[in-house]
Amino acid sequence: MRIVSIAPVVPYDGIPHAGGQYYLRHLRALRADGHEVTLVAPDSAENRAARAVSSAASAVVLVPLTPPARGLSRGAAWFDRQQLRFFPARPLRRVRRAFARSARVRESVSAADVVEFQWTETGWLATRMPASARRIVIAHDVVLQNAERFLAASGPPWGPRALVSRARLITVRRDERRIYTAVDTVLVFSAKDAALVQRAAHGSAVVRVVRPPLAGSIEGETAAAPEGGTILFVGAFDRSVNADAALWTLREIVPRVQRRYPDARFVFAGANPTDEMRREAGRSPGTLTVTGRVDSLDEHYSVAALVLVPLRSGAGLKFKTVDAMVRGIPVVSTSIGVEGIVDDTLSVFAVADDAEGLADGICAALDDPAAARGQARAVQPAAAREFSVEHFRRTLADVYRPSPLES
Repeated sequence: MRIVSIAPVVPYDGIPHAGGQYYLRHLRALRADGHEVTLVAPDSAENRAARAVSSAASAVVLVPLTPPARGLSRGAAWFDRQQLRFFPARPLRRVRRAFARSARVRESVSAADVVEFQWTETGWLATRMPASARRIVIAHDVVLQNAERFLAASGPPWGPRALVSRARLITVRRDERRIYTAVDTVLVFSAKDAALVQRAAHGSAVVRVVRPPLAGSIEGETAAAPEGGTILFVGAFDRSVNADAALWTLREIVPRVQRRYPDARFVFAGANPTDEMRREAGRSPGTLTVTGRVDSLDEHYSVAALVLVPLRSGAGLKFKTVDAMVRGIPVVSTSIGVEGIVDDTLSVFAVADDAEGLADGICAALDDPAAARGQARAVQPAAAREFSVEHFRRTLADVYRPSPLES
């Protein structure tokens, strides 16, 4: 079939965030099944560079965005931030206008059998884009859950933060309902997110769960427990949920662990660490490392005694948790870090939602590394099956199977 895939990014090998890595595997799976895929994304320096090295799609169309008038770039940036603050379930207004006016977009969409929208906010375009093709939204995150969590953590009910959070929740509820009811199918990564989509759509969405192919080439590995291994936290730190968790770890969890294990080493591996993270880690350079972007995480996983997932906010399925599980590495996490993953067959070494509990979980794994590794190895085969490439390919092929009218 002819598939148009609309997204904010052009994925490529080494893209430094989990959503982009999933998108790359998704596009390659569609092409491997014989579909002709045209990727449509906003024109930006990053996407132009990615187009030059990416082979994920049959063709890549970049939609030009109108630059702000001379001397107004700061004002335009401020306006963009306010849109993201109050309307997180929509693309920026300048992106929406560019797609609505683009003849290339209209031409591509009119010739398509399927139009898919990567990330919920991109799905907003489906509500304004006439098309006779099937429409599919891939909801990497359900924005409603994020908005509800921001409101719950915003302090006094009539304080400034709470008022902003309440306004954001109102727009998210309205916008996500429009998105999920405007399309034919919504793909999510967990049963938890499927239930959230149905709640957002008032029960009127068609939802399919597709488990991302996170086992891949590491499926079947049984990593040995390294002597004196590190505590590893993986994340793209330009995402506020990861930066917040990293600072909380550095300030509240690390001191508790190092009171019992003074030489315990923590590694924060991922792109775009904040200056604040680097300053905190700089106070103990022998035991705290902030790597910045790395070409591959394999080296860090190979020496990890455990993987820490200390997220206190955010939504969606946490790929970093599954990555550790399919490698047979013990995981210590908050409940947010394992939601949509842990069930009757899948478990992690320890779950806690406060600094003391997470520190206790880390110390328990360091006290008895063989037991921690044994728990991880026991779960590894089930995790590898659940998140296997084969399982992913079968589910995706079923969703994108041509209808009788299309065939």
